[in-house]
Amino acid sequence: MIRSLAMAALLLSACGRSTGGPLEALEAPGVQLSKNAEGDRAATVRAGAVSVQVTARWSDTGGQSAMLAYDNRGRTAVRIGLGTLTMTGPAGQAVVMSAADVTDTDLMDARTDNDDARVVLQRGRDGAIEGGLELLAGAKRRVDVQLSPFSNATALAAGDTVTLRVPMPQEPREIGFIARRPSWLPF
Repeated sequence: MIRSLAMAALLLSACGRSTGGPLEALEAPGVQLSKNAEGDRAATVRAGAVSVQVTARWSDTGGQSAMLAYDNRGRTAVRIGLGTLTMTGPAGQAVVMSAADVTDTDLMDARTDNDDARVVLQRGRDGAIEGGLELLAGAKRRVDVQLSPFSNATALAAGDTVTLRVPMPQEPREIGFIARRPSWLPF
């Protein structure tokens, strides 16, 4: 019994504590702040008839992530070059690794034909990017984007600010965020 407790204590002390949480959008000209469907603080930017609502998360040990909800209220289709999405901050730059269209994905219902997201962009081993998002006239698309870690030497921390460069039809828009700890963490 004592041996088991000592072994458990040794194993727990060897485990590193990782941190992460929401990236809270910052006020800026041209950025509209709101809450998304899940109640997270979101930033919306517009370029002509196209808008995108953005939420993001950070991690000090892995990749960053963003949810982009595009809405094309125009009469023509547009192409969004998701490969230009980047996140920069004191820990360096994170680049997009993959993106999936999760618009019609629903794991909570009894159906199985809508459980898989459609990959719209992927970075190959050689660093080349394949894919993008076609946004039809009148369409809304939700895209789950996974970004790389910032660097192997420096990690993002709570309180750090980052800038997310969000792809739009003509040119990207920049949105500032501050890294917050989840409210349920005791420290």
